[in-house]
Amino acid sequence: MTDEKLAKAAVFWSNVKPAAPRTHWWQHPEIVRHINRLVCGQALDGQAAGFQQLLKDRMPQGGFRRAVSVGSGVAAKEIALLVDGVVQAFDLFEISEERLRASKRLARRNGVFERIRFHCANAFETPLVEGYDLVHWNSSLHHMFDAHEAVSWSYRNLKPGGCFAMEDFVGPSRFQWTDEELEIATRIRSLLPDRLMRAPNDPSQSLDRTARRPDREMMIQADPSEAADSANILGAIEEVFPNAGIILTGGIVYSLALDGLLANFDDGEDAALMQSLLLLDETLAKLGHTHHAVAIAVKESSRRPSSLASLWKRLRG
Repeated sequence: MTDEKLAKAAVFWSNVKPAAPRTHWWQHPEIVRHINRLVCGQALDGQAAGFQQLLKDRMPQGGFRRAVSVGSGVAAKEIALLVDGVVQAFDLFEISEERLRASKRLARRNGVFERIRFHCANAFETPLVEGYDLVHWNSSLHHMFDAHEAVSWSYRNLKPGGCFAMEDFVGPSRFQWTDEELEIATRIRSLLPDRLMRAPNDPSQSLDRTARRPDREMMIQADPSEAADSANILGAIEEVFPNAGIILTGGIVYSLALDGLLANFDDGEDAALMQSLLLLDETLAKLGHTHHAVAIAVKESSRRPSSLASLWKRLRG
């Protein structure tokens, strides 16, 4: 990781604007409920609600005393954990000054400002003198330039018995989808009715029915951190935390195949179709085809990390 790349990513995230409604999968209530059900067994409303429930079910009495979150953004998820009593105090690391300012405003509105230490800094280069009861990653681990180093850093900074918790994108680095993933997504798009393939911002235009990889170099130019080493996240977790419980939450369908057209789905008319598509996605995830996952692990005091990274990479192909 270079300071130049980190600075460029900070500028990018300082200028990100809110997306139009249902531009992304996490803005679609039925998809969110589906993922939450996979994670915690309950079809809860609210992005990451299932992940938060999973942490609530596993928290020690009184909640996690001190937690750390890297790439916390506006910290809505971390603040929700504070408000809900799952975490007592957080250290938040964020490289975008604008997003950190937004997180401070949100923390004040929710009455938890005094329970947060805010850091506009690179967490990996900041001396940390205390071990944490929880290392929390939510939609930020895939922005780390070295997945193995980020997961190893998490291990080192956990107290024995502390919890590593992640909900994140774990698909191909730089969104360079495999040929098989592109074929699945393209077949799904080819079967959808024309009304669902209209461009939401210009209904007179049709969306491409062929799923494609984004231009890798253009991605790096826009945000050097985007999915920088995401393909190696699960392998790193398997190596550093062999006891990790991993839940594959899919995404080949709801994230790739339905990209750009979710706004066209009507909650009533298209409810059955959406349910069928999500069932297909769940089946694909069970077969190992996933872009997203949740992982929970406990740091065991007597264990040294084993070397499974090369095996994982072979299995991932």
